Amino acid sequence: MGNGTATVFFDIDGTLGWVDPAREDERPRWEQGLSPAPNDHVVGAVCALGHKGNRSFVCTGRPPGGIHPMISCMPFSGFVTLAGAYVTMGSRVLRNEPIPAELLDAVDRVLRKQGRGARLEGLQKVIEVRDGTDGRAARSAASMDEALRQQPSGRAYKVILPTAAADAVMADPGLARELSASALELGNSELGLASNTKKAGIRAVLSALGPDAGTTYGFGDAENDLPLFAEVDVRVAMGDAVDALKARADYVTGSVHEDGVVSGLAHFGLI
Repeated sequence: MGNGTATVFFDIDGTLGWVDPAREDERPRWEQGLSPAPNDHVVGAVCALGHKGNRSFVCTGRPPGGIHPMISCMPFSGFVTLAGAYVTMGSRVLRNEPIPAELLDAVDRVLRKQGRGARLEGLQKVIEVRDGTDGRAARSAASMDEALRQQPSGRAYKVILPTAAADAVMADPGLARELSASALELGNSELGLASNTKKAGIRAVLSALGPDAGTTYGFGDAENDLPLFAEVDVRVAMGDAVDALKARADYVTGSVHEDGVVSGLAHFGLI
């Protein structure tokens, strides 16, 4: 802290922008499955943040391939993606921690007993397994192993599955030691390595920056941003954030619909 610069970490969904998951089909076809795009006010604020000599990073559970091109073109210094499993700063890869294949096979055995499918997230692609989470996906892989072979890198970082199936996976003590589960919208949850958190991703960034990081700030809205808050100096919750996050916040800004990122950055004199 205190070198006159700042490093700011931004969640995407509910922070930089918002798309109602229930209305995903109403988006243009090329945008479906991508993160929301920030509006012009938020884009301008992030640009102004950089113009004042500060750094900014995206900090999201989404994979790199699921980030809207508008965000990818903004002047971010790097990306903490897949909830900390894959972290980049410029052209450098700071962290790359996929789920081991044998662990995916163990999850798949539980899913088969449940008669459930899933989605396997890699860096760029999402592969459906046994008709996906809703049982309707076409051309899906028959197993995790087959889905893994369809990933360009041969690696996967998260499993999206019905919450009831995630509960069954986490009821296995051996799997619960290795994995963590987080609830999503529409009755689904995501599984990832317990060691992969936004906190771990931010720690990789701060280790690379060293003293140049300056004062660190984090903006978020959901429970999966609690690990983000645990690793920054100043915690900013969006106006419509969950209560648990607001309770940990140093400042509560406006909601995503009120351009809370803009007012929050202005409050701290960062723009």
